[in-house]
Amino acid sequence: GYKVQGRGEEAARRMIDDPRSRASLDEFLSQWLRFDLLLGAVKDRRLYPQFTPELAAAMAEETRLLTHDLVFNNRDFMEFFTADYGYINSDLAGVYKFAAPPSEFAKVQFPAGIDRAGILGQGSFLALTSKPGDTSPTIRGVFVREHFLCQGIPDPPPGTNSTLPEVTASKPRANRDRLEEHRSSPACMACHSLIDPVGYGFEKFDAIGQRRDKLKLTFLPLPGRENKSPKPTTAEVELDTRGTVQGIAGSDFSSPKELGKILAASPRCQDCVVKQYFRYAAGRRENSDDEQAINRAIQAFRGSGFRFRELMISIAGSLSV
Repeated sequence: GYKVQGRGEEAARRMIDDPRSRASLDEFLSQWLRFDLLLGAVKDRRLYPQFTPELAAAMAEETRLLTHDLVFNNRDFMEFFTADYGYINSDLAGVYKFAAPPSEFAKVQFPAGIDRAGILGQGSFLALTSKPGDTSPTIRGVFVREHFLCQGIPDPPPGTNSTLPEVTASKPRANRDRLEEHRSSPACMACHSLIDPVGYGFEKFDAIGQRRDKLKLTFLPLPGRENKSPKPTTAEVELDTRGTVQGIAGSDFSSPKELGKILAASPRCQDCVVKQYFRYAAGRRENSDDEQAINRAIQAFRGSGFRFRELMISIAGSLSV
């Protein structure tokens, strides 16, 4: 296979073969995918009673096991975005509506025809990028842009009203409709046109990663008011999950599985994986002096058929010189 050249290569290869490299990979993964926020996430217990610290930990473990498989079995790492299999336990099987695995965190081939695949279809990503009681196309779009494409999204201008139009029993609305109205502001349009259309493609997956065909809204009676219908009322709203990644040609999609294929084939995403690992290994963001080292690592990663070990070795060798 493709071999990285450089003075630090031999030492770097010994380091990768050390069992401690697994702990290092876990630390990188935790930082890149913000497992700290996932493990500390709080969900509305009325809506998601099954979301517990144990379920959040299982979500992180699923992502960790997929990554270890790709890295240490020397497979194409871009399957991180496209894998139609996963490592799930019984709790995750319940969330995903899959049959129970033969053993906890067994490797399971996903059923044919589903639109869940790779990291974008995992509970770790879907729960992390949601609010306590609802999904957020904006948060999901920002995460994809920043973590998988290495594109910075500026903070909203000072004084920006980020409150979305209210959803009521008389006017039930999906997030897409509410955000489209919100984006009518010129101050919001520039950034939201980059991020919201990415997030729309995930809307058939709720705030803990459960698949849904329609958005089910529950409206509780207002306390302290005389109400002819004191019981909760519900409404179902159609979901439009057509999305696109502005800046990537031919990037229309409508599911995590479709977006995963787009990202896996995108040089921008491939390069971002390299930059994310460089940031972890160097303990800082890249600067102009790092361009040569990063380009070498990109060549090693791409030239090896996206073997993550070659990326790790190249960056370790560069930093040890």
